[in-house]
Amino acid sequence: MTLLHHDITFCNFDRTYESQTQLLASVPHHWIDFTQLRGTSLYCSQEAFANISGQLNLLPENGLTFWGSGNYHYATLARLKRIDRPFSLILFDHHTDLKEGRIGSLLSCGSWVRHAVNDLVNLKKVITIGPDPTKAPIIQIGGRRQVTIFPEKNLPSAARILDAVPTEHVYISVDKDLLTEQDAKTNWDQGNVSVMNLVAFIEKIIDKKKVEGLDVCGEWPIRPHEQFDQQTRLWIRKNEKSNLLIAQAFLKQTSVTNKKGDQFTKHVV
Repeated sequence: MTLLHHDITFCNFDRTYESQTQLLASVPHHWIDFTQLRGTSLYCSQEAFANISGQLNLLPENGLTFWGSGNYHYATLARLKRIDRPFSLILFDHHTDLKEGRIGSLLSCGSWVRHAVNDLVNLKKVITIGPDPTKAPIIQIGGRRQVTIFPEKNLPSAARILDAVPTEHVYISVDKDLLTEQDAKTNWDQGNVSVMNLVAFIEKIIDKKKVEGLDVCGEWPIRPHEQFDQQTRLWIRKNEKSNLLIAQAFLKQTSVTNKKGDQFTKHVV
């Protein structure tokens, strides 16, 4: 099959990508600055989500999007809302993100998948790779379970994952907290999947399905005083290396090479 969109976008919520200079220099990209937008960390206010959605909708394509730390994974919902045909969400994550919000129905990084399942009529299935299924809430829609979980302890083959996908179109979302600490450092508890395994899964899915988009989160949030801390810089380089491998896999799968000479633009909130 194929990638349906080919642009790369960095959403600057927490300045984590400002330190990943090799990554930024290696890929043509859009840049959206959300650093001045309030009500975005962990929980997202309705006003902030409308702002995020509006800025993303200015871009012509979904493509590959980088969100920053896992605190902003809920922004995937804005991408999913744009898909106007039946699709499945393939989520690589150490957590299900199916929790009920602790602050009413406010959207959060831990509840966004629940919002997607409940609200998006075009979302037919969620396949999550990584969490412990015994800790996952069960969601019933119309009497049919809509979420399938593959734990990392019994990591399935790509073929088995694809067998669970009922739709031709898919969206892929990655939280790097699924990865071993040899390949990433996040601000959440982590799994033990290697980045090379993750990339192989992504490539296989792109090969077999029509991919509406791909996104990545799971950066180490950087406090200003940590900019020159040696350990923090090592974590940044580790995350950047994994991001580069994912971006390279994405670029390898597209034959679009900016033939029209279009320039990537910078959008600022």
